[in-house]
Amino acid sequence: MRLLARLFAKVTHSCNVCGAVQRIPLRRVHVFERFHGLDHGEPVLIHCPRCRKGIQCPSPYRSHTGHPITIDPHDPSENAFVHAHY
Repeated sequence: MRLLARLFAKVTHSCNVCGAVQRIPLRRVHVFERFHGLDHGEPVLIHCPRCRKGIQCPSPYRSHTGHPITIDPHDPSENAFVHAHY
């Protein structure tokens, strides 16, 4: 049962300006982190496709290296990887 929950887990990215929400599968986030060679604890932020002003911050999750990722939407970290379009 735990395997199924892990296969279908999703990360919710919400915009810090307009509140737009995207739910992205966790396995896709992990593949993205591996592809770009992100280090321990580097989160993936997305420019908001709706308002184009804000940044979508993820809900708490574990990265592909197993480190917990928690971001304050009003004060994103400096070492975050910001992706232009998703």
